[in-house]
Order: sequence, then structure tokens, then C-alpha cells
Amino acid sequence: MVNLLLVFMFLLRQVEIYGIRNNNKTYLKNRRLYNYMEKLSQYDEATQQFIVNVGTFMYDKSKTFFEDELMENKMIEKRDLDFNIDKIRNEKKRLEDRLREKENENMNLKSSIYKARDEEREKYEKSATWYKEQLEEMQKITKLKETNYEKDINERINRETEQLNKNIKDLKKKNKWYYDLYESKEKGTNYEEELYPKMLDYNDKYLNSGWAITHIGQVMGEKSDFHFKHKETDNVILIDTKNNLPTNPIASTDNFVRDVTDKKTNAIGGIMLANGRICNKKSFEINMVNDKCLMYVSNFDRNNIEYIFSLLDEINELTRLKKTSGDKDRLKDILIENYKREIQQIESIEKTRKITEKNIESIVEDFQKYFNEDITMEIKKGEISSSSVRSRKKTSKDVVDFEELESDRVVVGKRSKYYLQFEEKGEKKIQYFSNNWGRNEKVKKLEKKNDNDENTIIVM
Repeated sequence: MVNLLLVFMFLLRQVEIYGIRNNNKTYLKNRRLYNYMEKLSQYDEATQQFIVNVGTFMYDKSKTFFEDELMENKMIEKRDLDFNIDKIRNEKKRLEDRLREKENENMNLKSSIYKARDEEREKYEKSATWYKEQLEEMQKITKLKETNYEKDINERINRETEQLNKNIKDLKKKNKWYYDLYESKEKGTNYEEELYPKMLDYNDKYLNSGWAITHIGQVMGEKSDFHFKHKETDNVILIDTKNNLPTNPIASTDNFVRDVTDKKTNAIGGIMLANGRICNKKSFEINMVNDKCLMYVSNFDRNNIEYIFSLLDEINELTRLKKTSGDKDRLKDILIENYKREIQQIESIEKTRKITEKNIESIVEDFQKYFNEDITMEIKKGEISSSSVRSRKKTSKDVVDFEELESDRVVVGKRSKYYLQFEEKGEKKIQYFSNNWGRNEKVKKLEKKNDNDENTIIVM
């Protein structure tokens, strides 16, 4: 063990001898040598001599080995190093040559780029000059167009503004027209006056004037609006009209019941026609009060005049049955049979209508195919040619401003849509009528005066 220690100490010393020396390492070497000698002195002389001999032997052998081995490795390393250096130098030279080639190529490329850039710059400068000139020319044209366009726009805006103002004025006038006719305080009266001529026309045309119709209106408030008296049975039926809005249902029917049941009216029944709804009543409802038949009709269509007369006939029939037999079962059977008959008539009419519509469509197509004309225009040819004469006696449906219409004129009658303007003996007048019949009669009288050289001018 001691021998091995000495060997390692010796080898360490040899390494230090061949290593890099400096002041600190020399100090450490001397220090270690001192320690070795101190340790060696601890043994006896024979042991010290043995240690020295063994160490000397190992030193000689180790030195020879290490010198040979190290010298051979150094030579190999030197040879490898020289080879690598030559290789690096050759690679460096090759890279330098390649770099010079690339630099030359780069210079040539730069020259080509500079030349192309100069050519392109010159080309773009010429193009820019041309485009600038074109742009200036277009700006002049655009400015001129914008001026004209702005002028056209302003003219168009002025025209449309003028038209819109005119439309607004017409709409205001139309709104006032409807308000005066239907929504004013006299809306009930106007509603009655609209129904009255329609009922008269239907009674004359389809029923041979079977009913005597009297318009009571606002003259006697407790007598309802219309009195219908049948010319054969002398039965009197009252009709009360309510021109209410759908959002404002009729709240009370007491006055209607009072008018019908009043003995002075001698009515067998009554009908209430409401433009909207009737509170606490179905869309159609029949009540019997004091042996009087009262019918309530909500959401009535004012053009359905035929329906009014069918209700009058129903009240007549119910009263007749009650007076003759009083047999409710018989009355029930009659009503059921009448209902069935009417339903069958509706179905038959519907089938006939569909067939007729198909026939009409086929006729229209044939007429169009062979004559290339509107058949309805052809049918009305005679009426169209004389339309000026016919329209002369019709009430105008144009929306008018009553206040403007009445300005500088003498007003006769209560305002309605049936009016006539005329000038008589230099005096301008406007006269209102309750229906179109009265208006036409006035026109006839004025025309007769005019035929007698009276100073009368009719303005339709």
C-alpha cells in the first residue's frame, strides 16, 4: 500500500514537471515534496532504502513508457494538426475564391438592377406626367359634371319637395274630408245619409218599392234613425245606426229598446246596425222584449244593403207567425227550413259563380287572342263615350277643403258630401243635400231655368 502511494506521488510530481508552471504551482510542488520527505523519514533506513529503490525502478520504467507513448501521440497529433491546417487553408482559399465570384456576381446584379431601376423610374416618370395631365383633365370634366349634377339634384329635390308638400296638403285635406264626413260631431248623420240613398235604390230596384222608408235622423231623436213601413202589412220596423269605431264599442242599447217598445211608434221590431261592436251582444243577436223582435248586428258592412231587407223580412215573418198561430214549434221548423233553403241557395250560387268565372276567363282569353283588346272596355264603349254626361250628375268623390269651397259663397244647408256649386243672378252659392237624389233634382231645376234664359251657371 505504501509502495502504491509513493508511485502515485512520483507520477504526480512528473506530471507537474511537464505541466504548465507558475509561481503558485511551484510553491505547491515544494510544499508537497517537503511533505513526502517528512513522511519518508518516519521509516527506518532499510525501509527507506527499499522505498527509494522501488520508486527508482518504477520511475525508470514509467518514464520510458510515458516518453515513448507521449512522443508518438504528439507526432500523430502534430501530423493531424498539420493536415487539418492544410485542409482549412485550402477550404479558406476555396471559400475566398467563391466569395470573390459572388461579390462579382453581386456587383453585376447591382449594376443591372440600377440600370433597370433607372429605366423603370424614367418610364414611370413619363407615365406619371401623362396620368397627371389626364387627371387634371378629368378633374376639370368632373367638376363641370358635379356642378351640373348638383344643379340637377337641387332641381330634383325642389321638385320632389314641392310634390311632397302638395301630397301633404292633399292628405291633410283628405283627412279633414273624412273627419268632416265620419269623425265629426255629425258623423252619425253622415252615416245615415250614406245609407239612405242606397236603401232607397235597393227598395226601388229589387223590391218594387215594397217598403215606405222615412229618414228621421236628428229631427226626432226618440224615434231612431229610419222608419220602414211595409206597404202590404203596414208593419213598422225601426232601424238605428251607430257609426262607432271598432275600439269604441256601443256601451248602451237602452234608447234603442225604448224607441222600439214605445207604443207611439207602433213598431213590431227594430234593428240596430253598428259599424263596430255592441257591448254585451254577439256579432248577431235576436232578443224578444215585450213581444217586440230586436236584432243587433255588429261590424255591419254598409254596402250590404240586401242584408238589411232580409232582416226586415225575418221580423215580418216572425210577427206574422206569432199573430196567426203562435206555434213556436212551427216557427222553429219554418226558420230551419228557411235556413236550409238559404244555405242551399248560397252553395248553388257559389257553384254557379265558379262555373261563371271559368267561362268569363275563357271568354276574356279568346277575346284577347282574336281581337287583342280589353273586352270590358269594349262593353262599356257606349258609356265611356257619354261619360261626361253621366258624370255630370254624379257626386264628385274628390277630396275637397270645405272651408276653401265655401269661401266667398252663400252656404245653403248642412255640410255633407252631396253638394252643388252654382251662380245665380251674379251670386255665388254652394248648397248641401242629404243625398244624391236631392242634388240631381236641384241640377234639373237649374238647367230648366237656364233654358229659359235665366242667368244661372252650374259648377259641378
